Amino acid sequence: MSLTFVDLFAGAGGASTGLISAGLKPIGAIEIDDWASDTYERNHPNVKLVRGDISKISDTILSNFKGADVIVGGPPCQGFSIAASNRRNENDPRNKLYLEYVRAVELIKPKFFIVENVKEIVKFKLKEGGLLLDDFKSKLEAIGYNVSFSFLNSKDFGVPQDRKRFFMIGSLNHKIDFSLLNSFKKPELSLWDAISDLPTPITKVDTVPYDKKTVNEYQINSRNGSDMVYNHEPMRHTARVIERFKLIPINGNTQSVPEEFRNRKRGEVNELSAKVYHQNHRRLNPDVPCKTITASFYSSFVHPFQHRNITVREAARVQGFPDSFTFLGKRTTLSKKLLEKKGIFEDIHLDQFNQVGNAVSPPVAEAIGRYLKTLKNI
Repeated sequence: MSLTFVDLFAGAGGASTGLISAGLKPIGAIEIDDWASDTYERNHPNVKLVRGDISKISDTILSNFKGADVIVGGPPCQGFSIAASNRRNENDPRNKLYLEYVRAVELIKPKFFIVENVKEIVKFKLKEGGLLLDDFKSKLEAIGYNVSFSFLNSKDFGVPQDRKRFFMIGSLNHKIDFSLLNSFKKPELSLWDAISDLPTPITKVDTVPYDKKTVNEYQINSRNGSDMVYNHEPMRHTARVIERFKLIPINGNTQSVPEEFRNRKRGEVNELSAKVYHQNHRRLNPDVPCKTITASFYSSFVHPFQHRNITVREAARVQGFPDSFTFLGKRTTLSKKLLEKKGIFEDIHLDQFNQVGNAVSPPVAEAIGRYLKTLKNI
C-alpha cells in the first residue's frame, strides 16, 4: 500500500506534485486562496480540495482525513518578526496558523508530518518573548512525535535554484535523520540547464509551441506529458525600461546602469528616485543556479540574454514544476495594499507569480517522500 497524504496550506500544489512523484497518494488538501485553489484543482483533479481558512474548518471536517499517513504543509508566518515585538502585527491572523497545523496533526494522527517554511522561522518570536519554533516543536512532541528539523537547499536535489528552506519532519515510530536524504541528492544544475530549450515568449500570447530541442535530462523530464509551453507570456515593458535592461550586465541590477537610465521620481521625469530597490531587475547568471524565487519575484529577475523579466513558465522550470503543470488566476496583480485602496477586492488573490514563488519545490518534496517510504518499511 502507498503512503497517503493530506496537503495543508496547499497553495498551487508544489508539495503535492513532489509527493505524488515519489509514489505517495493524495487523499485531500486545504487552501484558502481561490486562484491557487483553481490551479491545484486543475492539476490534481482527483484530489478532494477543501477551500477555506483552516482556522474556520471544524474538527469534524479535519477528522475526515483521519488515517492519512502523512500531513504536509507550511503554515504562513508573515505576522511574526525576528526583531522586537513592536515590529510585529499582533492582530495578524497568520500568527496562530502554526497552532492550526498542530490541531490537524492531533486530529488526524498521521505516521509522519512535514513542515516547510522560510529559514527565518527559527528566529520568529512569540508575543510572550519565546521562540515560535520552540513552541511549535514542543506541542508536536507532546502529541507523541519524534521531531527533527534542518535546512535543505533545492539546488542539492536537482532543482536549478539556490533556495534554502526550513524543513521539520516528525514521526510517531522513527527517529528522523536528515543525513539520510543525501542519498536522494542530484548534481547541481544551472539556470541555463533549466530554460535554454524554451521558446522566446510572444507578447499577448500565453501558450506557445516548443521550437528548440532538449539538451539534457532535466529538460526532457520537464516536457514529459506536455505538448505546449503554458504560462509563458512576457511582461510588457516600456521602451525606456527595455533600454535600461540592455545596459544591465550579468549579476548587475538597475544601479549598474548609467544615471540617465535609472528610475525617476514619480511625476518628476528629470529627478532621480530616492528609492533604491537592489533586489529588482537583477540580470541572472545563466551558468549557476538561479537566485531564490520569492512570492513577489515578477520584477526581480531579468533574463540572462533577453531584455525582459522572466516569465511564469521560466520560474516554474526553476522551481522544478513540469511543463504540464498550468497556473490559473491572473498572471500578476497590483499589491494587496494598492488593490484595497482602489477597491479592487476581486483581485486580492495569489497571482501566478505568487503561486510559483510560494510553492515547495516539487523535487525536494519528492526526495522527502522517498525517504519516508524507506522508513515505512523498517
